[in-house]
Amino acid sequence: MTSHTPMRRLARARLNALAVLLLLASTAHAQQPADVAGSLAQLGSGRLATRTVSLAELGMRDPVVLRAPDGRQELYLPVPAGVPLSDAALQIDGSYLRGNGGRTTMLVSLDGAPVLSRSPTQDQGDASASLGVDGAARPGGFVRVALDWSSVLSDNICTDQTAIGNVWRIAPTSRLTYRYDPDAIVDLRSAWSALPQKPVVMLGASTLAAPAFDAGWRVEALLQREGRTPATRTWPAVGDTVDLSDIEVPAPLRAVPAFAALAAGGSHKLANPAEAGALIALTPRSAFAPDVIVADDTVRNTLKTSLDALREQVVGTAPGASEAFDAWRARAIDPIARPLASGEVRLAHLGGQTAIVVGDNDGVAVLARSWRPIDVTSRLVVHQIDTAPNTRGDEIALSLLGGQPRTLDVQGRATWDASFDLGAASGNGKLPGTVVLDVAASPTPNNTAQTASIYFNDVLIGSQLLTANGKPQRIAARVPRYALAPNNLLRVVFQRQPEGGCQARGQGHPIAVLPSSHLTLTDAKVGDDFTGMVARFASEANVIVPASYLNDATQVLPRIARLANASGIAPTRATFSVARDGEAASPKGAFLAADVTLADEKSLAHLSKDRLSLTDASGKMLADISGLNRVGVIEAVKSGSVSGIVYRTVGDTAAILPASLQLSRGDVAIVDGSGTLRQFDTRHPGEVVDAEDVQGPWFMQSWVRWGIPAGLVGLLIVLLLVASVARRRNQDKS
Repeated sequence: MTSHTPMRRLARARLNALAVLLLLASTAHAQQPADVAGSLAQLGSGRLATRTVSLAELGMRDPVVLRAPDGRQELYLPVPAGVPLSDAALQIDGSYLRGNGGRTTMLVSLDGAPVLSRSPTQDQGDASASLGVDGAARPGGFVRVALDWSSVLSDNICTDQTAIGNVWRIAPTSRLTYRYDPDAIVDLRSAWSALPQKPVVMLGASTLAAPAFDAGWRVEALLQREGRTPATRTWPAVGDTVDLSDIEVPAPLRAVPAFAALAAGGSHKLANPAEAGALIALTPRSAFAPDVIVADDTVRNTLKTSLDALREQVVGTAPGASEAFDAWRARAIDPIARPLASGEVRLAHLGGQTAIVVGDNDGVAVLARSWRPIDVTSRLVVHQIDTAPNTRGDEIALSLLGGQPRTLDVQGRATWDASFDLGAASGNGKLPGTVVLDVAASPTPNNTAQTASIYFNDVLIGSQLLTANGKPQRIAARVPRYALAPNNLLRVVFQRQPEGGCQARGQGHPIAVLPSSHLTLTDAKVGDDFTGMVARFASEANVIVPASYLNDATQVLPRIARLANASGIAPTRATFSVARDGEAASPKGAFLAADVTLADEKSLAHLSKDRLSLTDASGKMLADISGLNRVGVIEAVKSGSVSGIVYRTVGDTAAILPASLQLSRGDVAIVDGSGTLRQFDTRHPGEVVDAEDVQGPWFMQSWVRWGIPAGLVGLLIVLLLVASVARRRNQDKS
């Protein structure tokens, strides 16, 4: 008997498991709606959104390489702010090289907590890892990943630890995958943080009225500024062919003809308004999944037509489902279909995902980074908002430009940075003049040297040895004009010399960047080049497009957004106007014009179909080329006495401008899908950088500026005195 007991227990366990499975299956079957009304009531509920964010999508297209003896990299992977995650996992794709031997260690930390440590011993190998990520909500909207690489050839620090063959490479395919419940998103701030890397901006149609076009390019410019790549699509309409590869149609709804027509999946052409309404109701990600909706009368009319037709089919199939349909329509569609007040922006939940609904510039303005912290509601109406730059005097705190005061733990090297648009740090004829950095560094046991090097757009503008006594120290570095760009990165690198002697490796020592760090603005001679236009755009900017652009919105909206960002125009501060076809526009202030004829235009680039002729200011021919296509020309020009930037398409097919497009020094740029092909400075060909742009110690600059003239004056006075003394002696002798 006892010998059969284990078998009986196993059989009994199997029967219990089978009973549990049958119970779960019956429960799940009971939860499935059995009729059309029940399916409509549950449309979109319980549908989790899935996101995958890779380093490549965040702009890190090259491998991250951590080198010996110590390398550290922090990655901030975006997630919906304040929303719990589920099934979150981090996949690190990487490899290591250990050609110099010694002891190597890889350490991965999530949100400050170490979660993985490895010490590889082979000469090379795979360093990939899969890690579970805590599903707790992140109020800041980021999962912080810290990667540390340590290489020790000898335990004695006095031994040279140089090991160029010991590296850890993290591939751009490394990614964070997670799911979340869209119903947990209840405010606009969280909805913006939940946008995918390639959000869909949904328009009513390819042809738009000026207000919808205006709101559309501003939204896309804001998205592009934050590293996203928006896709511009139009609302589904009869005759559109859609991809239904991932559609899921509940069984009861297949009794309705419109839903049944979509259930087959694959590629499908919408045959009638009811099918368009069914597509909106199901919201499959592959065919219709709006993240930002530019709402206008076209959207509202299309919604009414398609959903009225769908309701007619639903009622004809299941007369008792009318109330359920109307309830679903009020819950999911009304936030989109209701007319927006002036300056209104609202949140909608459609088909198991969230969408931000905007209608005009004032509503878009509150979505900008500076105002987003107050977007803690599902609906806002902007009556008035300050979109002017942060500048109110000659100084602006670096904390307002993205450089948060904080303390860094420096063992060998640490970096502090601030990223900002030039328009946010200029205005009223002023440009950034000097970076003023206030720091405090703690002393080290052996008083090893510590330095701070300041880079402006990767240009070294200053470096100084720190007085490591824990007291505040001020470092000032002048910003040369040639280093300015529409989007700027201020980077400060702190380095500490390794401690000498045969002793254990020391710990890091803190260096604090203090809140008093700031940027000073100086009066600038605003030239007629791209940099000068960025300074002008900080005060005013008028974006002008031809009327034909409004008939091709899906193609040209990304172009206008790219041009505005490359030119340094803040999308929330610019005005917008449409030039009539065949008429020359006469701008009243600094402008960005795309494919527009300008009155009394003074230009050095001349276009004729596929031909480009370019001269310098003296009239010398620089280039005369025909046969161009998919190319654009950007030039700083004048219309009468008003300065601006003009873009013109060369050839039959317009260029698709890349996110990396930037305009810096010069006044003419030839661009295509890869970026800037060639840039010219036609007004100052061969110009040498001004002496004031050459950096040196402040006392040397002062000597060059004042010492030489003062020395010449002093020499002249001495010569006059000598001549006077000689004259008197001659008079006495006579």
